[in-house]
Amino acid sequence: MLVPLLRREAATVDLTIRLMSEHALASVHRRKYKDVHGKLFDTWDKYEDDDITTTQRLRRCSNIASLVPDSTHDPIHDEDI
Repeated sequence: MLVPLLRREAATVDLTIRLMSEHALASVHRRKYKDVHGKLFDTWDKYEDDDITTTQRLRRCSNIASLVPDSTHDPIHDEDI
């Protein structure tokens, strides 16, 4: 009688821990994408205000989205920086 009760309790604890971990992971993902979207919108606003060029906007968006490594030197488009 005690063993089945303890086994059920152990399963409940495992499930609770798993759900808590998934919730924490979801919170981290939400925070990450909120930051990414904020940076993308900020970059777009700077572009619309003519504070940055099209090339700069595309580079920043690529870097924010981690699509390409951050390149500080580009001989073809250095005049845009």
